[in-house]
Amino acid sequence: MAGDRDSPLIAEGLIKDLDARIGANDRAGAVRLALDAVRDGDLTVPEMHQLVLAPLMALVGARWQSGEAEVWQEHYTTAVVRTIVEALAPTVLEEAARVQPNGRVVVLACPPEEQHDLGLRMLLDRFLLVGYEAHFLGADVPEEELVLAVRALGADILVLSAATHYHRLRLRTLVDSLRASLPELRVVVTGSAFSRGHDGWRDDEVLSPSDDLAGL
Repeated sequence: MAGDRDSPLIAEGLIKDLDARIGANDRAGAVRLALDAVRDGDLTVPEMHQLVLAPLMALVGARWQSGEAEVWQEHYTTAVVRTIVEALAPTVLEEAARVQPNGRVVVLACPPEEQHDLGLRMLLDRFLLVGYEAHFLGADVPEEELVLAVRALGADILVLSAATHYHRLRLRTLVDSLRASLPELRVVVTGSAFSRGHDGWRDDEVLSPSDDLAGL
């Protein structure tokens, strides 16, 4: 039963198992492990994203930064994780269809030259599961296209993600420009660039992994 689950403990074990499978270049085995954990009720999709896949990516990223992993290994892990996320999409859509819509529309995108969109893709599912109409635009979206998309989709909220300090600095200028063009739009930022603090940004401008999306 759900109340009997120890999600953090299950997640800790699954991270180790996935890391071992991916380290052995066993893509199929890693994907099966993750999908089975959700199918069997061990973890929910948000738990899979937040307690397993995001920490796994952080672990591999830290290895790359320290020289313990090659670039291709980090890319390999990213590709496996993306496969898991997309393979869980039908489950997310089925569960989201049972949630009462909240009447709000959110658009998620990476700003120009930002290619790291996997965390944002996982965030899309969290928005869907709490009743938003959510649209994911992916990586490297030009400012003018963001404006067009927000208007065409009738967005109430725009979520932009930055992975590096460089893109975080550029994001400040972009957000200010978007607010001038779209004064009724709420723009929030997220991503690993904000994981150690958000100097220069108000608290209500930054979306953290623990935030309650339903109350955004």
